[in-house]
Amino acid sequence: MVAYYFPPVAASGAMRPLGFCRNLATYGWSPQVLTTTPECVYPVHPVDQKLGERVPAEVEIIRVPYIDQFQRVLRYREILRGMIRRTAPREPEKNVESTAIPAAEAGAGRAAIKDLLLDWAFAFPDRQCGWHRQAVRAMQASVGTDIPDVIFATGGPWTSFRVGATLAEAFNRPLVLDYRDPWNCNPFYSFSSETLTKKSRATEAQVCQIASHVIANTEELRERLIEEYGSLQDRCTWIPNGFDRQTLTPDHVFGGQSDLSPPAAGYELCHFGTVYGKRSPRVLLQAVWELFQENQLKPEAIRLRFVGGWDTTDQECERYAVSLEKHGFLRREPPVSHSVCLREMQRSSVLLVLQPDSPLQIPAKIYEYIATGRPLLLIGGEGATANLVARHGLGVSSPNQVSRIKALLQSVANGTQQLVPPEAARVNRFEYYSLTGELAAIFDAVDRTKSSQ
Repeated sequence: MVAYYFPPVAASGAMRPLGFCRNLATYGWSPQVLTTTPECVYPVHPVDQKLGERVPAEVEIIRVPYIDQFQRVLRYREILRGMIRRTAPREPEKNVESTAIPAAEAGAGRAAIKDLLLDWAFAFPDRQCGWHRQAVRAMQASVGTDIPDVIFATGGPWTSFRVGATLAEAFNRPLVLDYRDPWNCNPFYSFSSETLTKKSRATEAQVCQIASHVIANTEELRERLIEEYGSLQDRCTWIPNGFDRQTLTPDHVFGGQSDLSPPAAGYELCHFGTVYGKRSPRVLLQAVWELFQENQLKPEAIRLRFVGGWDTTDQECERYAVSLEKHGFLRREPPVSHSVCLREMQRSSVLLVLQPDSPLQIPAKIYEYIATGRPLLLIGGEGATANLVARHGLGVSSPNQVSRIKALLQSVANGTQQLVPPEAARVNRFEYYSLTGELAAIFDAVDRTKSSQ
C-alpha cells in the first residue's frame, strides 16, 4: 500500500488507507504500508499519536524520509542573494520611461521560463515528487524475495501513483490505483505551463494504462475517468470513503434524532477542518451578514462555529468574519486533536460542509460527519457531494450563491426546513468494514488474473 499520508499524520488523506488497513486482514489480505515520515510530509500536517495507535500492530510500515529539493534551492537562493547584496556595487540610475515596456515583457518571459523549469524539476507531478526515487529504492531493498501480491497506490499526491506504477513493473505484480481526488480534472491542481499540463495528462494516462484496476471514491469521478480513458470501462469501479466504527467510541457514533437540539434552541452550524483556497466560507458569511443587516436573522436562531485552521487570504471573507464575530454569529477556534474533534462533532447540532466548485470531489471529513449521525448542511449544491447528501438523506444543501443560501437559512431559522439526523441504515452503508470487503474482492480478482497469465 503506497500511502504518502498515513497515521500518525492527521491528514484527511490518511483516513482512507487507515480504514482499509484495519480491516483487510478479515478478508485474507496482509497490508504492508510504504509511506514517508511525519516531518517530511508536505504540506505540513499535525501529528496525532492516538491516531497512529489505531494502526494494527501486525501491519508493517516502511517510512521513507526524503529532502524537499525545492526548499533547499530556495534557501541557497536567499544565501546567494545576501552575498550579492553585500558585495555588488551600486548601479547608476536608469531611464525608467524608455525601458519600461520592454523590461516588463522581458521580465514576464523570464518568469514563465523560470516557473516552467522549477515546476519541471521540483514540482512534477506535484511537490512530493522528491519522494519517488527514495520510496522505490527503499521498497525494493526491503522486500527481498517476499514480493507483495498486489501493489495498491492511493493518491494524491500523484507521486504515489508513479511510485506504485514503478514498483508494479519492477515486481511484475498487478497495480490497483485509488483516486481519493481527481487528478488533471481537479480545479485545485494545475500548471501555468501548457507543456507541463500536457505532460501531466500523459503521465496520468500512462499509469492508468499500467493499472489492472482503478478505483474512484465517487461515482461522478469514475464516470469522468472512463470518459477520459475509455480503456478503463471494464476495470474502473468506485468505493466511497467511509468511517471505521471500531475506532470510534460509543459517544462518537450514530446518536439518533432525540439528541438533536430542538429548533427553539437555535442551530449552530459547525465546521471542522481547515478553511483554505476555494473551500472558503466567504459567500456563506456574506449571506448571514446580509440577513442580519436586513433584520431577518438573529444569532439566537443560527450561529456558525469553525474549528481548525483559518488559512484563507480572502480579505473580504475576513471582514465578514470579524463583523459576524462582533455580533455573536461566528466563533473561530484553533485545531484540536482527532479524538477531541470527533467528540465535538457528535455534540454539534448541525455539521457544515463547504465544497463549492468541486463537481467530482467529496471531502474526506464528511464521512466522519456521517459517522456521528448529525444532519449535514452543505454549501456547494452541485456535484458529487450534493448528490451524496441527497441520495442518502444526510441533510440539506444549497448552491454557493448568496440568494440561495439566504433562502435556505431563513427556512431553517423559521422551521419550514427541518434538519434531522439520517437513518441508521444509511449511516452504516459507509463503514470501512464493508467497504474493505469490496476492495479485497478487487485484490482477489486482479491476483487471480495475474496468476493465470
